[in-house]
Amino acid sequence: MPLPDWRPAAAALLALGLGALATAEEPMPPSRALQAVMDDDAKDFFETAGSAGIFEIAAGELAQVKGTSPEVKSYGEKMVSDHKRAAGELKELARNKGAVLPPDMLKRHRKMLDRLKEAEPGKDFDDAYRRHMIASHKEAVSLFDEAARKSADADVQAFAARVLPLLQHHGSMAERLPKS
Repeated sequence: MPLPDWRPAAAALLALGLGALATAEEPMPPSRALQAVMDDDAKDFFETAGSAGIFEIAAGELAQVKGTSPEVKSYGEKMVSDHKRAAGELKELARNKGAVLPPDMLKRHRKMLDRLKEAEPGKDFDDAYRRHMIASHKEAVSLFDEAARKSADADVQAFAARVLPLLQHHGSMAERLPKS
């Protein structure tokens, strides 16, 4: 008795498995959007990264209060924890370089936070938070990718290269937050 041909079934299973792997965790790619507004100097990096970190922490704290989905609340908690740690490392690097971090957010980050504050708690907030986290992480991924590749300062380049995968992961997580 001839054996059944298992190749079509194996090919289908392999394709399904690879498809699942591809969607499981694809890092957010850089958009290159900041190239038009950023110089290659470390001053712009410290200013933008510092402001983005302040925004991520404030927005994450807000998500824990105004969010309704468990995923949004949990993501907000993770943003606070991870970005506080990264902000501490950025502060140390800035101190070692004689750079000054911004005391508050840049105007674009302030506007995003104000929109989140204005959103009604619940579905309205969850949707707005998801959108803003995707946008802010696209910006951060682009900033850190650019610095990791082009910064004239080796320490800034190394810091950006080390933090970039975390920001890409955050961006991918934001894209998977539930849509209402």
